[in-house]
Amino acid sequence: MNWHMIISGLIVVVLKIVGMTFFLLYFPQIFGSSNVSFTPTESFGTVCPTGWDFHQGRCFFLSTSENSWNNSMNFCKQKGSTLAIVNTPEKLKFLQNISGAEKYFIGLLYQPAEKMWRWINNSVFNGSVISHSHNFNCVTIGLTKTFDAASCDVNYRSICEKSAQ
Repeated sequence: MNWHMIISGLIVVVLKIVGMTFFLLYFPQIFGSSNVSFTPTESFGTVCPTGWDFHQGRCFFLSTSENSWNNSMNFCKQKGSTLAIVNTPEKLKFLQNISGAEKYFIGLLYQPAEKMWRWINNSVFNGSVISHSHNFNCVTIGLTKTFDAASCDVNYRSICEKSAQ
């Protein structure tokens, strides 16, 4: 066999590997990096309205203003939605990940007559709520990564939810 052909072939392979490595390392620098980051939870108006986050066929909006629980319900209603019903572990984890270090009202209320927690769609809550006391009949999530009882009259942010379109 011709040694010149083997050496030439090896040189071509090494050059391709080195070239591909440099290309992958310096591609963003050569062609410029964009300030637009892609977040798979954002729908950019295709399935959910702009500013809403998409998860498992639902759209979620995290408010930046703080209101009482009743005003939060009205705020969500004006957006064609309701306070979030966090009835699956996946939904809870998703909302905890995007909520950061803030507390947000969700659609869970204590029913004193029944002595149980119910979602605003009237389904029963089967989890546990931390710090429940006589005057804490609403629930927030975020910050502590748990369902926390809160006064319905204290102002918190809210998470609205509606079906994706």
